[in-house]
Amino acid sequence: MRECRVSEFFSAPSIGPRKVIDLDGIWLSLDGHTVLEDITFSLAEGTFLGVIGPNGAGKTSLIRVILGLLRPTRGTVRVMGLSPGELRHELHHIGYMPQQVLFDPLFPVSVYDVVMMGRTCCIGPLRFARRSDREAVMESIAAVGLGGSERRPIGELSGGQQKRAFLARALCLETRILLLDEPTAGLDYDAQENFMSLLAELKRDKGLSVIFVSHDVAVLARFADEIVCINRAMHMHGKPGEVLGSDRLREAYRCEVDFLAGISGHEGGGG
Repeated sequence: MRECRVSEFFSAPSIGPRKVIDLDGIWLSLDGHTVLEDITFSLAEGTFLGVIGPNGAGKTSLIRVILGLLRPTRGTVRVMGLSPGELRHELHHIGYMPQQVLFDPLFPVSVYDVVMMGRTCCIGPLRFARRSDREAVMESIAAVGLGGSERRPIGELSGGQQKRAFLARALCLETRILLLDEPTAGLDYDAQENFMSLLAELKRDKGLSVIFVSHDVAVLARFADEIVCINRAMHMHGKPGEVLGSDRLREAYRCEVDFLAGISGHEGGGG
């Protein structure tokens, strides 16, 4: 039943690229404060969409709205043709990597165990992992370049390797859409570059549709197909060159320091 509904969405005739995510006039209020204001955009199948904006702009809330974890005050959300209320049975097609994954580095949990946690919704409650689940976990570990490390404790890995393990956890479902909330935060330059190159390769090979939230404007300029800039409201949506070359982007950031550093690096590096 689950697979049938998603298969019907992807197999139905479509004029142009399918909209795997479609937000129309989304408003969100939390504790009496407006967090998102009239957000409208869509994500076409196979597209890498970068979401940028200053601190407190509502980027994480936007991801939670898409996942159905927050209910918008107004507007409509469709993910693979389904409303958030219907997503409950289809979440195994959406991989999610939060900004921070809290864990005790001394707790003896292996890379394999961490990635297997991603199969929970496929296995079901009070059931044991099947052969197909174990195979999916091993394939996902290999896909992120951690083959041979599946029995290593997660706490022994470097920061970049840990990020890869959590990416493998997000991928070991029947993943069609990947949502990443600042996944490279805390990594040094080389680790960030390696992660982004890996993500671009996985996106291409697996035909993933990606939403990537980040403060690093320069990095997204090189890897994203499209960029959305939000600061409660949506200020820009377009190709990286169009967005980064607009005065409206500086207005959205209100001269925030991390933005100016990122945009200066992009302009100076010639793309």
